[in-house]
Amino acid sequence: MSMELLRELADRPLPCTLTSEHDIDRLRVLRAAGLIVALLPKPGSESQLGRVLTLTSAGRQALSRESENAPG
Repeated sequence: MSMELLRELADRPLPCTLTSEHDIDRLRVLRAAGLIVALLPKPGSESQLGRVLTLTSAGRQALSRESENAPG
């Protein structure tokens, strides 16, 4: 799930580069939702590098809401 990747990104030093096709697809979802700023290859491109520059304030708020709603 893309939110799982967002949590992982929040724990990494940014910027960072992801190289798997699956991760790049999830980055596209996060970027389209306005949760990250990332440089991604165009669909159909031979490049398989996704560069995450930062989490947006909306991304950080989404993580905060998720942790507030977590059972526990």
